[in-house]
Amino acid sequence: MTAQPTLHTTTDRGEKITLRPAEQRDVEGIYQACTDPETLQWTTLPLDYPREKAESFVNEYAPGWWQRAEGAVWVIADPSDTYAGQIDLRIDSRDPGTADVGFITAPPARGKGYMTAALRAVVEFGFRELGLARIEWRAHVGNEGSRRAAEKVGFQHEGIQRKGCPQRGERHDAWLAAVIKEDFE
Repeated sequence: MTAQPTLHTTTDRGEKITLRPAEQRDVEGIYQACTDPETLQWTTLPLDYPREKAESFVNEYAPGWWQRAEGAVWVIADPSDTYAGQIDLRIDSRDPGTADVGFITAPPARGKGYMTAALRAVVEFGFRELGLARIEWRAHVGNEGSRRAAEKVGFQHEGIQRKGCPQRGERHDAWLAAVIKEDFE
C-alpha cells in the first residue's frame, strides 16, 4: 500500500496550508480541539474526551482509514505547520463511488479560511485520485460554520435528514448536501 498523500493548498487569502497525516506533535492540538465546547456541540465526540483518545487518533484511528482503503484522515496544518484542524474523507462501503466528509476546525484557526481550502483540496482529491462520483456532507441543523465551508466549495443543499445525526444517545436533524464530480470540474 502506498503512503497516504500529503496535500498542499492555498486559502482565498493566499496562505499556504498543508493536509498531512497526523503526527505525535499534533496530539495537544487534537485534544484541545476535541474538548472545545463549540466542537462538542456539533460532533459525536464524548464530553469527557481524554488525552489518550487524541493519542489513539494519531497512532491508530487516522492511519487506519488509509491502510484499510476506507478513506483518509488529514491534519490541517497552518502556514507554520501547526495543527489547525482535521478533515476526513470516508468511502461508503456499500457504494465505493460515494464518500462523505467530516471536519473539525481548531478554535484558533476558525474564520481564517483554512477549512474551506482544506475541504476544496479533499474534494478535488476524491474526484481526481479516487474516482469518486459523489461526496456528501452532513451536519447538525444550526452548524453554520460547517455549512458555510461546504457551500463555498460547491456542496448543494439536498434537504434535512430528520433525526439524521446521532449524538450521545439523542438524535438531531441534519442538513444534507453533496457535490458531484460534474459540478466540481
